[in-house]
Amino acid sequence: MIVEKVNKTKAAKIKQWPVMSNRASSMGHPCTRYLTLERTHWQEKTLHDVGLQYVFDLGNEFEQIVLKEMMESGVRIVEQQRPFEWRDYQITGHIDGKLEDGGSYYPFEIKSVSPFVFDSIGSVSDMLNSKYLHLRKYPAQMILYELMDNKERGVMLFKNKASGRLKEVWIDLDYDLGEGLIKKAEEINRHVAAGTLPDPIEWSDSTCQECGYLHVCLPDRSGMTEVSIDDNEELVELLEKYDRLKPIAKEYDEVDEQLKKLLNGRSRVIVGNFFVDGYYRKSTRYDVPKEIKAQYANESEYWVRKIRRI
Repeated sequence: MIVEKVNKTKAAKIKQWPVMSNRASSMGHPCTRYLTLERTHWQEKTLHDVGLQYVFDLGNEFEQIVLKEMMESGVRIVEQQRPFEWRDYQITGHIDGKLEDGGSYYPFEIKSVSPFVFDSIGSVSDMLNSKYLHLRKYPAQMILYELMDNKERGVMLFKNKASGRLKEVWIDLDYDLGEGLIKKAEEINRHVAAGTLPDPIEWSDSTCQECGYLHVCLPDRSGMTEVSIDDNEELVELLEKYDRLKPIAKEYDEVDEQLKKLLNGRSRVIVGNFFVDGYYRKSTRYDVPKEIKAQYANESEYWVRKIRRI
């Protein structure tokens, strides 16, 4: 009964509150329609589940751990959870704090991430080009804090959930990105005032699939006007199995990518209960000039498959 009681407590925390402004932590979201729905249809948003609430709570715990580690190390921290408001653009937010560096104070944000994400982040570009939506939003959040606080830089601190190690990525103020965020806020505000919605973006699995407003937005998923129904039981069973195994396969690919980095060039080594061997294999590549290569171009057709649960 212990787990059931904890789950019940977690579930009680899952609530949706009115969104009265453009939150800095969300402005990096690529869909302006989503950000407008946050302001105007917040009560219709599909709430997250208990599993994700565990993740959120764990993130809060890691934040406190990092703050403790920083202060124990002599890092001077001020203005924890300081609120910001940019009334002209209806942008609000609050920073985790400011840290002292070279006599100046800079905003910082603490994020706890998986080992795979931790190893993949080394620059602002890594975040902006990440396949994970939440990572792509981080630079925008920090740049808005910098603009609201008249700072030229800020820092994201990442905590590895498995090893506990820390990584810092400093984000310099990018005026071009900042201007784009301000224009986005202005567009959202116009739609909120007019009671309208921006056009939906082109369907993207990473953005749309788990969107809490999917049932309100109703984007065109495939561009097809007609669908057929197939009740083949074998096909249904295979698709169900595919859907169950997909997260495991994704995790396998991430682990495999990390192993490639850690074991590159190593042979005949015992690691725990595993024997790792490897060798270099030569390959031949022909660098053909583009003008010659174009003469032998041959167009072909292949089928692109997309599978989504409905």
